[in-house]
Amino acid sequence: MWPLYALLVITVVLSVERTITLIILWRKHEPVIKAQVEKPLSILDLIAMIAPVLGFLGTVTGMITAFKSVSEASSVQLQVVAAGLYEALFTTAFGLVISILATIASFTLDLAIGALCEKEES
Repeated sequence: MWPLYALLVITVVLSVERTITLIILWRKHEPVIKAQVEKPLSILDLIAMIAPVLGFLGTVTGMITAFKSVSEASSVQLQVVAAGLYEALFTTAFGLVISILATIASFTLDLAIGALCEKEES
């Protein structure tokens, strides 16, 4: 989960930083080089691709934990399996949520950059 938390923090910080930067550039009415403003958005795209994979890795480790506890238990009870399944499902969902947030932020910021650079060209 820690790598997923780190990706979430990076997504939020980068999204807020880019939003503030775009607002400042929009207010200054100075020429904007699209490539420079767009460059950090590739990090959001990378996060959108990596987060689900890390979530699925959590699924695999959770399933391993669940099956290990089943193999070590003398009698199989729901509580023995439930902890591993919870870990598996939670990390998957969290990875997907991070991916969705990064994708939406990247798309929205890309639209804003496009509009800002269009305004500067006209």
